[in-house]
Amino acid sequence: MGFRHIDTVKQHFHDLYQDSIKFDTLPPDAILDSGDLATLQKTPHNTTPVPRPESFGDVMHIDIFFGPEVAIGNIYYGLSFTDRFSRMNYLYPLQNLTSDIKKQIEAFLLILDFLLVV
Repeated sequence: MGFRHIDTVKQHFHDLYQDSIKFDTLPPDAILDSGDLATLQKTPHNTTPVPRPESFGDVMHIDIFFGPEVAIGNIYYGLSFTDRFSRMNYLYPLQNLTSDIKKQIEAFLLILDFLLVV
């Protein structure tokens, strides 16, 4: 059941289960556990940005994304195209990761060809 709404579930345990289940009602301790803090040092980040391409469509990034729920239309995943020149994002819905990827990439390439001609 996870820990998202444990407080709302705890109040019904006395009706649902025997009296053998006990919960600590004290507030959590303010003492930090060593696992609560990161001990790895941060690596220095690159301060020189990647140069932008000369024109639209020269460099495109593609990624698959998903969320915790199913969207309207039985959409489980999404396909994201990002143009590095314009930094525009194009999002395409995916119902599965097998046949829909090919269809959506082909649809995007048709639109990309149209945009490059115009």
